[in-house]
Amino acid sequence: MKKKDFFTWPKLCGTLLMGAVTLLMGSCAVDGFNDETYTSDVRNAQLLSPAEDDIIVSVSTDGKSQTISWPVVHGAGGYLVSFYDEGNPDEFIVTDSIVDGCSISVPREEDVNYKFIILTLGNLELNNTGAELATAKKISTFTPTYETIPSGTELSSWFKEHPIPAEALTEMKNYDLESGGEYFLDDVLDFDAYRVTLRTNNKENHAKITYTNEASCITTTAQMGIKYIDFDCAIIPNNKGVFAFSKETTVPAANTINPELYKWTGALITDPIVISSCNFDNVGGYFFWDNAAKTWAETMLVDNCVVHLTPQAAVAGGVFWTNKAGQINNLTVSNSTFYEDPECAVDYKYFYQAGLVKAPDLYVDTAPERATASNTLTYSNCTFYHVTWNNGQWGNYNGMQGKSTSYWVMTNCIFYDCSTSGSVPRRFLHGQAYANSPKNKTFNYNTYMKNDGTFQDPQNYDTSGTIIEEDPQFANPAAGDFTIGASSKQAALKTGDPRWLP
Repeated sequence: MKKKDFFTWPKLCGTLLMGAVTLLMGSCAVDGFNDETYTSDVRNAQLLSPAEDDIIVSVSTDGKSQTISWPVVHGAGGYLVSFYDEGNPDEFIVTDSIVDGCSISVPREEDVNYKFIILTLGNLELNNTGAELATAKKISTFTPTYETIPSGTELSSWFKEHPIPAEALTEMKNYDLESGGEYFLDDVLDFDAYRVTLRTNNKENHAKITYTNEASCITTTAQMGIKYIDFDCAIIPNNKGVFAFSKETTVPAANTINPELYKWTGALITDPIVISSCNFDNVGGYFFWDNAAKTWAETMLVDNCVVHLTPQAAVAGGVFWTNKAGQINNLTVSNSTFYEDPECAVDYKYFYQAGLVKAPDLYVDTAPERATASNTLTYSNCTFYHVTWNNGQWGNYNGMQGKSTSYWVMTNCIFYDCSTSGSVPRRFLHGQAYANSPKNKTFNYNTYMKNDGTFQDPQNYDTSGTIIEEDPQFANPAAGDFTIGASSKQAALKTGDPRWLP
């Protein structure tokens, strides 16, 4: 244990404070204490804090909490514990709190590096002296790291020099970027058919990737995760994208479509592509596009992201564009913000344009899977500002039109100056035959505001009766601040991207 991982007894005891959270105290089956007299055979002793290896962490069945337990230190008067997220060390979850049992229950979130600190307290009655040093234990909820890439690296060259291992064809490999690190992408970074997550190892202090060539792009033909990273994409032209399907798949065995099930041939990505908790600046082209590659992704999730769109020329396709050869069967955008600067002179034609056929039409007529196949398009708790404002359309997807197996969900979103060629709900549903079917569509608590302060006519597409026709009172859109007014109805109902709630 390094010296910096311990706190001395005088330092801790001088700042004894009870924690601000409620601790669920555990009990010890055999603790050396008599329940009635609270005595121990250990007297006149110098005590030690529990050893790091003896501190056990147990995760609840729902994964939302964890119990930290340790063996009893005989003759102790209790324990002084602290617990915090190393990415946010100024806000302790448990601060110098006294525990008289031998376990505590604390919150657990995904992808956090926690630290637990414990100091054994003395017992004056038994003349036992407390431990001089506390023990610190790191508790990480990140899935295991395969390799860490040093700051300052150009990523496309690095992955050529450090090939992804063959086992990534069937199991995810997590590549970590250093907290606050600077990275560069000079060319296409192609994960091909390998399962890769690229992430910062501290979700509170993102690494930054700067695209430095018009060809820069991250491509995949397999399950992929992109998490806790900031991107600068200013170099990308209007006919390229931040992410795309791989142009060619060189290792297709792990993800080739089975011709006995599908009419269509190409690459198949059955597990989700997830882009989570990232910030994107200066996106002048597509956010995701199919790269004219015949690839079918079953699910794509974009969550907790901010995407600043800055097209320098009109973008004929969409922010999401799979109209040349690829497929996204189920797309969900949630808890996110997509926006263009108010003074932007050019625009995207579509937010999402998709072509070709969708499930179940991809399956051969005799495939059992055909009977239950469907696709869903979902926008949930998002803020969209000044996107597809120049005679653009929110959606265009002939492959889904008129199908009873297509489902449409748009809830708790704020649209400002979007989809001026027809209202947002109309273009979202694309005039499809099931637009008036409660079975296929879900609308709730959306705002469709024009740039003149009036509101779009939902044109009998959003018939939920929940439309919010009230100004959300954005704080400073020109500076990318979409905090809504505390007195707005949107604030009361918690709509839009949650990061902007007052």
